[in-house]
Amino acid sequence: MKPKWIFIPSFFTFLNFLGGFLSILKSIEGNLYSAAWFIVLAILCDGMDGKLARWTGQETAFGFELDSLADLISSGVAPAVLVYQGIFFKTPVVGYIFCFVYVFAGGYRLARFNVVQAGDRSEGYTGLPIPVAGFTLASLWIFEPMFDISVAMAWWIVLMLLITLLMISTVHYDWPRLMFKEGWKHSARSVAMLSAVAMMAVFPQWSLFPLFLFYILWGATRWFIVALRGEVSLRDFFLSTGKSLK
Repeated sequence: MKPKWIFIPSFFTFLNFLGGFLSILKSIEGNLYSAAWFIVLAILCDGMDGKLARWTGQETAFGFELDSLADLISSGVAPAVLVYQGIFFKTPVVGYIFCFVYVFAGGYRLARFNVVQAGDRSEGYTGLPIPVAGFTLASLWIFEPMFDISVAMAWWIVLMLLITLLMISTVHYDWPRLMFKEGWKHSARSVAMLSAVAMMAVFPQWSLFPLFLFYILWGATRWFIVALRGEVSLRDFFLSTGKSLK
């Protein structure tokens, strides 16, 4: 591999760090709309660094750990500061509790992923990935001005509780992959994913939050259907017993 490729994945990790840091500063300044977009951009860069590392053969343990630290900033701390500044600033105690628990759950989720899955996404994720959680909170702020739900603190509390619980849960989430040669079901699914990506690119204010919320709820719904069938018990929601929870 040519040396010029070595630093490209790390550059996107750097942008992930930078986006999270700038988002925190913008939240402190009160520019919450810009703060939300910095989170979105940071997480998009996070999605690129791993892919580029694999494509260029530059995956390293150091890069993997650095990426996790960047995720905790851009997908954990930055969204929590955004929500606190925008929603909970009038009820600080409530904000301290919900925002801290969200950040802690994100850190727990990253540590478990690093240890249990060792970065292997081939079989999907155990628990909601923290980038999805952070992206969802940021995209709601982008989506929110159209419907002015900022006064509805209860909506944010419910969403943060849901995301927090799912991050530390054993609910299975698929790793999105395009599969056009695996039968019509997989082909239809791949077309739907491409259509969703196109919608998010063209109409981000309208589509980002609904599509990510659908992804979150779809994984949770599938788990509870499996639970209703008796294949897993409710205690398996937080404690894996080695059974397949897909």
